[in-house]
Amino acid sequence: MTMKALLVDDSKAARFAMGKLLKDQGLEVEMAASGEEALDKIATEAINIVFMDQSMPGMGGIAATRAITSNEKTSHIPVVLCTGNEGEKLEQMAEEAGAIGVLTKPPREEALKQVLSSVSVEEIIPAIEEMEESTAEVASMDREALMAEVNEMLEQMRKQIAELEQSLQREVAAAVRSAEQGIQPLQAALGDMDTRIKEKVKEQMSVDASNQRIQLEALRQQVNSGLDEMEEREERLRDTVMQDVQRQVLKLVDRKLAPLKENLEEVTAATFGKMEALEEKTAKMESRILGKAALIAILAAGAAFAAAFFLG
Repeated sequence: MTMKALLVDDSKAARFAMGKLLKDQGLEVEMAASGEEALDKIATEAINIVFMDQSMPGMGGIAATRAITSNEKTSHIPVVLCTGNEGEKLEQMAEEAGAIGVLTKPPREEALKQVLSSVSVEEIIPAIEEMEESTAEVASMDREALMAEVNEMLEQMRKQIAELEQSLQREVAAAVRSAEQGIQPLQAALGDMDTRIKEKVKEQMSVDASNQRIQLEALRQQVNSGLDEMEEREERLRDTVMQDVQRQVLKLVDRKLAPLKENLEEVTAATFGKMEALEEKTAKMESRILGKAALIAILAAGAAFAAAFFLG
């Protein structure tokens, strides 16, 4: 009987990759993009095992697992929690929610086989219980006959699993041998190509080295010519700047001396005016002094005459 697995993951890429692994193990795969959709599918379809992503928007993997394992109608369905994280805390949360184990994404084929082999018995028991409820013949069997049938079915499943593993190993070995045979010519071609590339690189490096020397010499000449031109431009610029500075300084001096010249002219004019006034006063004083001296001389002459007159 083919097991039907429900793969629950909000990532389309993750569903595709995990779904391929499950189909390679011979499982029929149903897919759901959320915890809510997974619960709807479980309620309407016969699901034998659930692979539940731990981190999803809305109802997360832990909550969805707890909802499945706590429901009497779905508690028999084994749930495997799939996660990109690892840790004892996460494993403890998964166990408390009722998950039978934790798979790290992307899962290894060996780990997936181990999980599937561990749930094979759990998958058969619900099927038998369903047969007991729906078939009168199974209900009339005694306990020993029922256990014998269960053991026989388990033995058949073990044989089928062993045969499947052997078949897978043979196919994998054949695929590896075929791949190695196909790779050998490619490796030889790649080795030959690598040799040719190295030779071309050496030739190109030799040519490039010669070209680089020529280019460096031309560049050196260009740099020297540019430096000479820059020196000439710098000299001309320095002369132009000095001339401009001299003109600016002369203008600045003229602007600064103009008020001083005006003040000096005013002071000179005032000084000349005062000197002219002083000269006029001096002339007047000299005139007065001369007049007084003449008067004194006249008076002195008169006095002398009078004295001579009276004395004689």
